[in-house]
Amino acid sequence: MELLITMNDKYKSEIISYSQELGFCKTGFAGVEPFTTERNVYKNWLSEGKHGSMKYMEKSSEYRFDPLFVLEGCKTAIVVAINYYSPNNNNDTVQGSGKLARYAWGRDYHKVIREKLEKLSQKISELFLGSKNRYFTDSNYLAEKTLAVRAGIGWQGKNSLIITKEYGSWIFLGVLLTTVEFEPDPPSAEHCGKCTRCLDTCPTKAFIKPKLLDATKCLSYWTIETKPSVEIPQEIIEHSDSWIYGCDICQEVCPWNRFEKPTDEVEFSPKEERMSLEADAIKNMDKSHFIEMFGDSAVRRIKLKGLKRNACMIK
Repeated sequence: MELLITMNDKYKSEIISYSQELGFCKTGFAGVEPFTTERNVYKNWLSEGKHGSMKYMEKSSEYRFDPLFVLEGCKTAIVVAINYYSPNNNNDTVQGSGKLARYAWGRDYHKVIREKLEKLSQKISELFLGSKNRYFTDSNYLAEKTLAVRAGIGWQGKNSLIITKEYGSWIFLGVLLTTVEFEPDPPSAEHCGKCTRCLDTCPTKAFIKPKLLDATKCLSYWTIETKPSVEIPQEIIEHSDSWIYGCDICQEVCPWNRFEKPTDEVEFSPKEERMSLEADAIKNMDKSHFIEMFGDSAVRRIKLKGLKRNACMIK
């Protein structure tokens, strides 16, 4: 076993180097032991109904904290991060316009990261013939943030997001499970200290406690996860601050995000028309215009009906 790890460990630097070539800013290696404590917290959260209408989350409660359920013979989880920060200021949005979370300004990150993970998987298959790999980004299969902490990518902040010293919280995560065994990296320590800015600034008071969110009070939940036919509660609308797709408030106030760096990934370059939308423009938008504007964006998920519904958030 020790000899195997030593031999495979020689390839870690090659994998990390190739990961950087693909555009990932951080790469970490984690063991795949089940997360018992986190799974129990998750089940509690579900039993209290804090996931709202996201019923798909109930189906994953048994296996999302055990990588071996996802890939038989799995030995290592390789976790990657990519910076998506754009320096444009969402707070400059004029009155009567809606704001979209930064991650929706460029091309859909799911597609961008999956393409990169596919190449990383091919690289590992070339280095280790006969190995099996499976990769994910923002999927229902794995607790990616929990694995990111174990792999040393960053710590889970009080806003529940992964925070890094180098890039703040403006990162997307990807996970590649492999049957190749590598020496794991040390997990990340927490560095939030006594700061509670993210919890205090949330306009809808969606945080139950540090790291734990009540989705039914979250702006992102109401503008993304709920079906277009569902009416947004008045108390959410009153505190929406004109967010019509997602919300960046708990990131914008985080002190660690003073270390933010503009992304080098051209696919995440913001399209100006996506950074804010006037209420009248949404009202008059037809399906073809919606596809033209958001066809390659994560916003396409909510469809035109969802965007029109969300226009009620605009002040």
